[in-house]
Amino acid sequence: MSLPRRLEQVGIVVGSVLMLTLPFSFLWAVFLSGPGWVDNLLVYVPGLIVGVLVALRMLPVSYGQVWLFGIASWVATFSLWWVLGAADVTKNQPTLLVTWVVALLVGAVVAWAKPKILWRGSEA
Repeated sequence: MSLPRRLEQVGIVVGSVLMLTLPFSFLWAVFLSGPGWVDNLLVYVPGLIVGVLVALRMLPVSYGQVWLFGIASWVATFSLWWVLGAADVTKNQPTLLVTWVVALLVGAVVAWAKPKILWRGSEA
């Protein structure tokens, strides 16, 4: 395997870990006590697994879909928690968990739909 392909695979894994950490970082607020090594594993391992599978082409999604899922589910989680006024994490754990799962489903639908952004050209 060539060096450029190997570097591309490493980039896919690192990018997936970073992007999937966004939606899974909300677990720190709900369940985990603080950023310890076990807590970090629970947040970073899903991104590592998905990144390796995408880089080896063993998962039928594109790298762009991983980015869409990460961003959309993070924004959906943040928005739902803000709308519900979930300031007290200890009192609202079941509600926060359900909204997090709903936000993951929103992220999955957005990644599946693969929306395209069409930029308007200048009228000059």
